[in-house]
Amino acid sequence: MSDSPVNRIPSISQLMELRPLKELAHKVSSSTVAAGVKAYLQPYQKLAMEAAPALPYTSLQSLASEISDWILGEQGLGRPEVINASGQVLSTEFPVGPLSDEIVVQAHARRHDYLQASSQKSYRQAIEQLLCDMTGAESALVLKDRKAAAFLLAQASHRVSTVVPRSQMSATFDGIALPKLLEEAGVKEIGSSNETDLSQLSTEINGQAERLFWFDRTNFWSEGAKAIPPTADALEKLKSAGASMWVTVGVAGLETDSLHEELGLCGAKQAIQAGANVVMLGAGFLLGGPGCGIVLGNSASLEQIAKLPIVEYLRADSVSLAELEACLRIHQSGERIDDRIPVRSLLSTMPENLDLRATRLAEQLVSSPWIAEAQTESAEVCVLPGGLKLPTRHIVIQAAAEGQEPLLAHLQAFPSVASFAAEKGRIVLDMRTVFPRNDAQIVSKLVPENGSHEGCETGNPEKT
Repeated sequence: MSDSPVNRIPSISQLMELRPLKELAHKVSSSTVAAGVKAYLQPYQKLAMEAAPALPYTSLQSLASEISDWILGEQGLGRPEVINASGQVLSTEFPVGPLSDEIVVQAHARRHDYLQASSQKSYRQAIEQLLCDMTGAESALVLKDRKAAAFLLAQASHRVSTVVPRSQMSATFDGIALPKLLEEAGVKEIGSSNETDLSQLSTEINGQAERLFWFDRTNFWSEGAKAIPPTADALEKLKSAGASMWVTVGVAGLETDSLHEELGLCGAKQAIQAGANVVMLGAGFLLGGPGCGIVLGNSASLEQIAKLPIVEYLRADSVSLAELEACLRIHQSGERIDDRIPVRSLLSTMPENLDLRATRLAEQLVSSPWIAEAQTESAEVCVLPGGLKLPTRHIVIQAAAEGQEPLLAHLQAFPSVASFAAEKGRIVLDMRTVFPRNDAQIVSKLVPENGSHEGCETGNPEKT
């Protein structure tokens, strides 16, 4: 057999036997994947015909993974995957969190059914009823996003004596301007601005207000958020004040499980059981779904919100409903939820696992001509709003003498990298926020197999 570049191009059938593409074929269809592989290989064939010295892939396995990601993007089955090594699982730039491939693929597989069904009121009502069944709420609304939900809650408080702790009157981490929103609705501030004393709040509320807005501390990035008591404590100590409790649970999901308990979070179901009349949450965050907003509660309170004329313009679209349903089915199944919801997967990873991955990755990275040193160190990072910290492991990279600019330029040009910390020639990768599947991607982009790297003209000659 000739050793020409053309003969070194793998066949479609050969690639489809590899795990990434085989799994994708089960989720979508073999014909879709085969067509995608064929289209993806066309540039390779052109390179081969032009007698390119090397084909642009490091291994068949990495090529299969790249093709799988490409098919997901080309077919509208997924969003481009990013590598976030910043130390924040959720941030102002990426507040909702990533959707799992399972959710995206399931929603796409029945997209036409969903589009037809979601134009009917019965489909939307079925999703809202599912939320009620899972939380014990009497009624539910699914809206475009959390901003829409917060706006409706504020609008429903016009002409109702409503108060909010002064310590919670700041913009949320995902951009909701609470001060302006609540001031325009006539909501009155009570309590101190730098602390939240539940006994003081109870005294001020008692007989003086019909409604209390309470925002869990994970709504805020500000340092002062740490002083806000846990939502479960607030519900227990303030319910005797007699005001209707309208609670926004921040990044929490539907149910308070072991992960919520570890982080001190109150899920929507727990809040309703504790006496909250209305609960607002995001469908992303620890729930792991799309960016829509969810409002749950008793029928009387939800009716006040639903009768607002603008509600019909703020409902979630059909794609969000489809993705939300797929997400809810994962939670309803109770099977491997932490593995199937990406954000939860990152948060639930044991420190020992992070240590092993960091050590292995650092050993591989140090062979790069751009890198002089790669060491690991223990750290504790604020991975979520509200000052919630978890232990993690950092890889601290020291660039080679002439490799700093090429290393930073390549990282910044690498489309998969969302963010990382860089200062004084040091690059810090936080393993708490990097998925295990991304480890090999980082290595493949920074460590050449044969001691050279495309576009690398500088570096440590002793490593090449």
